[in-house]
Amino acid sequence: MILHLQQLHDVEDLRVEFDGNQIDFPADAGKLRMPVHLDAHVRKVGHEITIDGRLSTRIEVMCARCLKPHGEVLDETFEVVFFPQPEFSGQDDEVELTEGELDCYFYEGETISLLDVVRDQLLLMLPVKPLCQPECAGLCPRCGKNLNLGSCECASRSGDSRFAVLEQLLHD
Repeated sequence: MILHLQQLHDVEDLRVEFDGNQIDFPADAGKLRMPVHLDAHVRKVGHEITIDGRLSTRIEVMCARCLKPHGEVLDETFEVVFFPQPEFSGQDDEVELTEGELDCYFYEGETISLLDVVRDQLLLMLPVKPLCQPECAGLCPRCGKNLNLGSCECASRSGDSRFAVLEQLLHD
């Protein structure tokens, strides 16, 4: 969806549903399994555009321990601020941003694409270490068996053989 700044009033409420295919979501981050719902409040003050919103959807991600795909509900609020793209002199290829500019977006012309904002906010909402269940046992580091389904033969041979001599001292 595109916001046309000329048609934007001082304050507007938006309710938009994005199909997962519309959003350029990285495949390695997960798969969007439901439409993405955006409820937002858009404020325009001069050339500054502020969007306060809530995104909600369901995404399929891989468990960080056992690699089993599972669903995660993403439902969080966000706030982004858009400023007109500043004009830079052609002298420098790189421009250092201030700390305040790191939380901002910049726009050129008279339109703002909400797809970029939605994608970025969804990526920020992803869990750092998604787990299929809090007590996920993961995979056996030797044979690769999913330990949530039962123990493996490797469990009885655990331990570092370099410390076997020290272990014998404990038993003596």
